[in-house]
Amino acid sequence: MTAEIRLYITEGEVEDYRVFLERLEQSGLEWRPATPEDADAVIVLAGLWGTRRDEILGAVDLARKSSKPIITVRPYGLENVPPELEAVSSEVVGWNPHCIRDALEDALDVI
Repeated sequence: MTAEIRLYITEGEVEDYRVFLERLEQSGLEWRPATPEDADAVIVLAGLWGTRRDEILGAVDLARKSSKPIITVRPYGLENVPPELEAVSSEVVGWNPHCIRDALEDALDVI
């Protein structure tokens, strides 16, 4: 992949955010941070649902209105995500760097 993907990633004071950034770097994906409005895709860290619900809902709403993919990442070490997030997600993934990359490439139709 040669194109740089603009990503909005929900962030917060949890270990999930730091670990996700590490995994994203390991994926080999070329990306840069963006606002929800300017992003090619929105990444929702489901582990932040309890503390950042309003922010997440705002980003999800913007993504849906703009037909942008929403990739939800399961809380670290868990399998389930809130049903509200699962219902609006283009894909739900775990923490494998290759799965994260594949989900983004599939959602954005990147070859």
